[in-house]
Amino acid sequence: MRGLLLTNYYLIHRSFLTYTALAIVISADPSFYRIIAMLIILLMAMPVLEVIKLESKTGYDKYVLTLPVSRKNVVQSHYVFYFLIVVSGTILSYGVFSMYSLISKSAVEDIVNIVAFGTFIVLFAGALAYPLLYVFGAEKSDGIVLGGGMGGLFVAIALQGAVGYFVEILAASSLPIASSLHVPILYTLFGMVMYIASYFIALSIYRKREF
Repeated sequence: MRGLLLTNYYLIHRSFLTYTALAIVISADPSFYRIIAMLIILLMAMPVLEVIKLESKTGYDKYVLTLPVSRKNVVQSHYVFYFLIVVSGTILSYGVFSMYSLISKSAVEDIVNIVAFGTFIVLFAGALAYPLLYVFGAEKSDGIVLGGGMGGLFVAIALQGAVGYFVEILAASSLPIASSLHVPILYTLFGMVMYIASYFIALSIYRKREF
């Protein structure tokens, strides 16, 4: 698994570092922090969805199946790598605006909720993209990646009603959870459930795929 993760990183490390640097640069202007907080995570995760395209282009997708790894390991490497980058983007996004709040002594409102919202969108984009990439192949990757991002945004907005309903339930319960954390926790849970479900769907597709 470690070797597969490293291979994924080296396939996109240049574009990943470029997008990460871009994310840091745009975060220098916190006046649009509601958009920037989500963009940081999205920019860091975008190159990761290019891994499958680059694997196909270089022939690595066929070569890897000759190695002593299972198809399950290959799918796991894609999902774990993407998840690690999303977590890194989330930490960077939260850290940037927490630091801004300390330096400027001006609190950034609802930053936890905004970052959680962005994390959900990017997790959903990956959850939607990977099964479709395994079905339709790398040739359709650009459209699939774009569709995944847009789909994540629409689903996140559509879930606001459900999130509000569960927030009311949590508020009425005796669970020791701060009310300010209800929304980010719920969006994170929804994102994780969809991402895990996507993994099992993608694994089933990849096992049946012919190269």
